[in-house]
Amino acid sequence: MPSLTEGCVVTGFNPVRLRGHLRAASNSNATAQARGRAYEDALTYLFGSLPGCTTRRNSLNKFESEEIDIIVANHRFDDGLKMLPPIFLVECKNWSAPVDSSTISIFLQKIENRACRVGILVAASGVTGDAENLKSAHHQASLALARGIILILLTSHDLRRLESPDEFVSLLHGRFLDVYAAGTFVTPNS
Repeated sequence: MPSLTEGCVVTGFNPVRLRGHLRAASNSNATAQARGRAYEDALTYLFGSLPGCTTRRNSLNKFESEEIDIIVANHRFDDGLKMLPPIFLVECKNWSAPVDSSTISIFLQKIENRACRVGILVAASGVTGDAENLKSAHHQASLALARGIILILLTSHDLRRLESPDEFVSLLHGRFLDVYAAGTFVTPNS
C-alpha cells in the first residue's frame, strides 16, 4: 500500500512550477504514460498546495481491478476546501479527445465502491455532450447527482489560469455549487 505523498503540503505555491508540470503533460515527444504522470504531478502539486489537504497517488484496490489516480484527504481548514468532504477522489485524463460517458461511468463506480460522495474529473480536453441537453458525459454526471454523488469537472484550461491556491479553492467551491445549480457538472463553456 503506498504511503501518503511525502511533503504533500506545499509551503509556497508557484504558478511557474504548475505550468512546468502542465508543459510536461502536453509534451508531444513524451510517451502517453509520461504525459499522464506529469498531469497527475500537476494535480498532486495543486491539491498539496491547499491548506489541510494531503494526497495519495495511484492506489490500487486489493483485487487489482481499480486504480485511483489521486485520493485527497481534506482536513477542511477554514482557508482550504471547507465545502468539500473529508475524502474525495481525483481522476486525471490527459487525453487529446473529450472524455466519454463510459469512462465517466467507470470513475463513478470507483467513487461508489469507496463510499465517497465527491469525485473530481480532470479532463484535459473536456467531456463529450453538452450540459443544456444532458447528453453523453453530462448525462452521467446528472445521474450521479441523483444518486448523491457530486462530480466536479476541471479542464487544462482551468488549470493554466491558476495563479494561487486561493484561486484553486474558489474554482473548486464554485464548481461544487454549480453542480447543484445545473444538475450536472459545469465548465466555463456550458
